[in-house]
Amino acid sequence: MAVENERQLDLLNDSELERLLEDVDQAPTPPLARDQATQLREFHGWTLDKLEIFEMYLKMYRRVAGSGAFIDAFAGTGRGVARLGRGTQEVDGSSLIAAKSGAFASLDLVEMSTANVAALKESVSTLGERQRSRVRVHEGDSNLVIPSLLAVGELDPARPCFALLDQESTQLNWDTIEQLAGWKSYSPPPSGKGRPTSCKVELWILFNSHQVVNRLWPRDRVRYPESFSPDTLDRMMGGRSAWWDLWDGGSPSSALVHRFADRLRDDLGYVYAIPQIIKDPETGRRQYHMIHATDHPSAISFMRWAKRECSGFEDVALPGLEP
Repeated sequence: MAVENERQLDLLNDSELERLLEDVDQAPTPPLARDQATQLREFHGWTLDKLEIFEMYLKMYRRVAGSGAFIDAFAGTGRGVARLGRGTQEVDGSSLIAAKSGAFASLDLVEMSTANVAALKESVSTLGERQRSRVRVHEGDSNLVIPSLLAVGELDPARPCFALLDQESTQLNWDTIEQLAGWKSYSPPPSGKGRPTSCKVELWILFNSHQVVNRLWPRDRVRYPESFSPDTLDRMMGGRSAWWDLWDGGSPSSALVHRFADRLRDDLGYVYAIPQIIKDPETGRRQYHMIHATDHPSAISFMRWAKRECSGFEDVALPGLEP
């Protein structure tokens, strides 16, 4: 066996190997893909619609809940590349939109990728001095960073807090949502109507119902048994008991969205938890849900207004919010 291995290694003599290495060194470097070269994500139409809703929402949010805290759990690079017709244009991502809105006294931006963190810091450096001074960038897993951030006492629980949990896939753990929901308590209005005395952390959560979750929940269970991922579902839904009855009863994957929203209300105590479908503005194809969880009735009204003001949402019925 040793002799055979030596023969395999001796396929090229020294001069041939030297020429090969020389050819490799002189070969032109292949161009990097745009997202690798610039460290900027490409924003699809549905992402741009979501960002437009977010920007519009913060215009109203600032009026009643300014000077609070903002947590972006999946901040990315701070900016992205949008395709507009035949060209492209750099646009602000959620973290820069929030920083420029003036709605927050502090902004904690969390990102796991080292390369993205470098690009995010570069994006933050383009802000004005006052806006930059409010921003803290954290590198790491948001499921670890956020509980630590809530525990160290840098955020004031007496002030409003908005957490954007805009995951790309299923990175967000239910335990992290529980930590956010439990950090502040809800106190209803003294008279039973109007503004609550205090609210929990407001959440806007991407629930990847159509791009990912439906693949983890196959319709044809006999043909695609390997698609089923109970461990992932446990992590994102909060345990086997949170979803097993739906699987056992043959429910479609869409039932998970409503179960998730129900858990936000029933188990975590949010007064409102409204799921809204986000579609591709060009094809109308469903992409995912954004779930808005809040204790404040004004927040629901502001989000409803923002969705109706943004392109593609003027005539979309909002579940639970019909006049």
